[in-house]
Amino acid sequence: MSLHLLIAAAVAACLIGASAQAAPVQATGGIFDGNGYGTRYVGPGGTVPLTNQALGQVVDGGNGAFDAFGFYNAGTSGLSQMRQVDLLSGNVYRFFDTFTNNGVQSISTRLNFFGNLGSDGDELISDDRSGLIVSCEDDGTGVCGYDPVLALVSGNNGLGQASITPDRYNVGFLVNIAPGQSLSLLNFAFLSSDESGPTAQDVALAQSTGLALLQAPRVEGLSSAQLATVANFNMTVPEPSSWALLLTGIVVLGWQKRRRGAGIRPRGLALA
Repeated sequence: MSLHLLIAAAVAACLIGASAQAAPVQATGGIFDGNGYGTRYVGPGGTVPLTNQALGQVVDGGNGAFDAFGFYNAGTSGLSQMRQVDLLSGNVYRFFDTFTNNGVQSISTRLNFFGNLGSDGDELISDDRSGLIVSCEDDGTGVCGYDPVLALVSGNNGLGQASITPDRYNVGFLVNIAPGQSLSLLNFAFLSSDESGPTAQDVALAQSTGLALLQAPRVEGLSSAQLATVANFNMTVPEPSSWALLLTGIVVLGWQKRRRGAGIRPRGLALA
């Protein structure tokens, strides 16, 4: 792994550590596994007939962040799908989906990653760039409402095209999968909020964390074989020595942060 990715990953870890102070709302284990809700799902994609809920989707997420978030609702015909959905530390949901063409002809399709956000109305978008959207519930006056601020990350190489209209998140991935081949797509959702609602600092934290995830996606718990199939991030599978260096840096930076202590956080939410 290159040095700049190691540094970016260390910065991401520090930002996520800071979120425990700046964003006391904790993401909940709302990942649907077919029977109930927890912090992880590993298995096939698709829906469960009795409930019509997508396997691995996130319900609520914490403080009403989502209604039903993080599943593919179009473009999967002819493909098999395996999912690994995790609630990582620091209020980060990670969606890792592998699609395989088991047929005899190539499949060209637009896979659509979908999320129904919890705002039930217009979203207030503070950052919209390739691979990252930062948004919050619009209270109608250009101010964040009660729901958490979201950083939604869909890749750093331009493969995914993301949008929110008005409270529906869609990312289209145009892919071509040859017979017998597989590819994987990696998506993230980060939540930031105080218990009484988001502050201006939560908006800044969501943006900073989203940018860090763009540069150094969190891949702990994923194998080298899984990472080799990722299509929407430019990434290098790290060597064990690189991970050791990164973890050492995280420990040192975390210790320094605790020594400094928490600062005073100004409130104020207008994004104009």
